[in-house]
Amino acid sequence: MDGYPHEKQAMSLAERRVAEAFVVAMRADMSDAPYGAPFAAQPTQPEWLIVSRWGLSAEYLSVSRTGQAAPGDGAAPANLQPRQTFFGVRTAGPAVEPCFLLLRHLPADMPVAGMFMPTDGFVRLVGPTHLLGLVAAGRHAHMLGRRNGLPLCADVPCPPEGAEGARAWGITAQRRPWLGDFVERSIGATVA
Repeated sequence: MDGYPHEKQAMSLAERRVAEAFVVAMRADMSDAPYGAPFAAQPTQPEWLIVSRWGLSAEYLSVSRTGQAAPGDGAAPANLQPRQTFFGVRTAGPAVEPCFLLLRHLPADMPVAGMFMPTDGFVRLVGPTHLLGLVAAGRHAHMLGRRNGLPLCADVPCPPEGAEGARAWGITAQRRPWLGDFVERSIGATVA
């Protein structure tokens, strides 16, 4: 169990499971890099995220950037709202640290809060739920536009010349107390 924090090493496998349905706030440290050089990441300002998991098989995950700076290690502000949202579908693997593949296209009839951001990448959740952490990496290429007066991001197969929005990124985040928390108790999930 090398690499696990000391408080997790004493937990049983069941105690380390991540809840199957939740909405939580996380303080994220993000990095930003050129699309073609994700290894050349530069740190950016810490930001609050809203992370949600749901579905009949706990198969969906959304990670929403709020645009609000996250100084310090305190509780999340009550007024967080999703602005830009990555959407993922769970991959096969252990329930203890589920991994999600981020998508370039939303499934049919799948609404998300905030503006959907077409993305290639992954998100791994590291439990238990009361100590929930998140590690993610990816890159997105999109064109910004407007439809019916609202901002819109459109997926492009390869970043066109001059597409400043085409970036690679990395995120490490940790759950923080938040007034908007919701964690559903489910079989096999430890919650706090």
